[in-house]
Amino acid sequence: MIRIFVGGLPLTAVKEDVVKLFRQFGASDEGVVLPRDRRTRRKKGFAYVDLPTVEAATAAIAVFNGFAIGTKELTVTRAEDRPLRKPRPPRPRVGG
Repeated sequence: MIRIFVGGLPLTAVKEDVVKLFRQFGASDEGVVLPRDRRTRRKKGFAYVDLPTVEAATAAIAVFNGFAIGTKELTVTRAEDRPLRKPRPPRPRVGG
């Protein structure tokens, strides 16, 4: 699986909207994630889409990068792997 990043989505977009856009490239319901803000639970305006092959991902990027939805343009790129986070030092216990 190849993961792509889709930025510039309207905040009203739902998972089904993203699946419809990328279904022709092999996207499935299980392979689409619309992250939310941890505190407010609002959508962040971007998604990650898993596609089956490098060719499908390249074609999807070529078709949808710069594609306009309303007044916003989508930014579609190959998703970068997250850098490993450094473990946090343990917090001192209070009152104990």
